[in-house]
Amino acid sequence: MLQTAYWHKARIKFWRRFMANLAGLNIINTRPANRAQPLTDALMQKGALVTDIPLVENIPLALSAEHRQYLLNLDLYDLVFVVSPTAAKLGLALLSDYWPQWPIAVQWLAIGEATAEVLHQYGLQAIVPTQETSEGLLQLPCLQQLQQGQKMLVLRGQGGRNLVRDNLQQQGVKVDYLDLYQRQVPINSQQLWQQQKNSPDLVVITSGEILQSWQQLVGEHFSKIPMVVISKRLVAMAKALGVMQVITASSTRPEDIVHAIQQWHKGQTHDISE
Repeated sequence: MLQTAYWHKARIKFWRRFMANLAGLNIINTRPANRAQPLTDALMQKGALVTDIPLVENIPLALSAEHRQYLLNLDLYDLVFVVSPTAAKLGLALLSDYWPQWPIAVQWLAIGEATAEVLHQYGLQAIVPTQETSEGLLQLPCLQQLQQGQKMLVLRGQGGRNLVRDNLQQQGVKVDYLDLYQRQVPINSQQLWQQQKNSPDLVVITSGEILQSWQQLVGEHFSKIPMVVISKRLVAMAKALGVMQVITASSTRPEDIVHAIQQWHKGQTHDISE
């Protein structure tokens, strides 16, 4: 009896360790090629089999005369909101040509820690929302306290979300967009998908555009492949499109995505109880 109980507990510990380590789980990482590696490494360290199929790439845009004026007028803005690491790298490289010293009175905001790290490399300290989304940003006191006539500059990619601008305009805040890049689907994404020998167990989706590109890429398989996303908005979008299993990570940070997958994986395949 005691020996049986011992082996039962040992079996439970083994399977919990096995599932938490993601051993053999086939995962598709759709993050942009220049941002995919940290997540891929984190998943592989847990034993997952990871395939990178980037579904978006960023192409720098030429500046218009109006956008150059935004750069020159940096000191006239109360806040600058940077929406991605790519926007930070492109925007700050341009701004540093005009501003050898940053204006003291400008407050910088970053959508997440990765974006804030780029700003830090340029000597700028940024406020980062706890929830690394536009919704999270709008909860920051410094935005809620903005008054009519104040100004914000947004460094972003062409065609991004307008949630922050629309909300601030209701407060009477003037918001200017500096579009620094455009997004497109990499030309080799179809080839990478066709090279898949086994059906994936899970796909990681971190934006609405990537979700739409994934749907177009996989066709009839779209609804059947479990998906991990990084916001309630993406959960709603995925479910509206018919995805059967949607897992929510608390942010785009690799450790948060890995944790969400581990929690999901524990509930799959093996129903183990004490």
